[in-house]
Amino acid sequence: MTTVHATPVPAQQAAAVDVWSTSVWLGTIRPVLDHDLLRAQMHLTGQVAREIAPQSLLDVAQARSVFTTLAQTVLPHDVGSEVRVAVQIWGAGHRIPLAYGHGAWTAWCYLAVDGQPPHDRSGALCLHDPRAGCDAASVPGLPWGRAVTLKAQAGLTALAPGWLAHSVLPVSPCHTLAVLTAQADSTPTGGAPP
Repeated sequence: MTTVHATPVPAQQAAAVDVWSTSVWLGTIRPVLDHDLLRAQMHLTGQVAREIAPQSLLDVAQARSVFTTLAQTVLPHDVGSEVRVAVQIWGAGHRIPLAYGHGAWTAWCYLAVDGQPPHDRSGALCLHDPRAGCDAASVPGLPWGRAVTLKAQAGLTALAPGWLAHSVLPVSPCHTLAVLTAQADSTPTGGAPP
């Protein structure tokens, strides 16, 4: 079918970076996918969100391989075992409140963005400061409690440890996003469950 390019574009802006002493991979990935089908699916979504079959858009095995390779730069000792991949269309009103993954890592890749939102934070991914005491900061500021907010744009990709808190800001009216997500189960060590 189609493939996902493993080389981030542009490469000079893609790297594992330390955010609050937590390694996170940030960069750009441009998967090869069925753009006509994706565009049609995006126009069918009016409000909130829905899932579509990822195998109808891209090579799922290749996507798993790319994310597993990226995970090695963030979590060299636990890249996980089974990788679940999903594609969601986020419409007006969709948001994700503060959440935590349950696996070794979680990844997000904005496949496409359609429409002109009234502000640049529509559908933005936020990664939250995990350090002790941050939730007690009455006014988040440097260096505690401030989330890293990543503007929704086609190709933007982030991969973080599964335990890192994340959220998605509400999607504005007249704005639709297609997002590829992946999550890896933790690899059991010594026979014990993760």
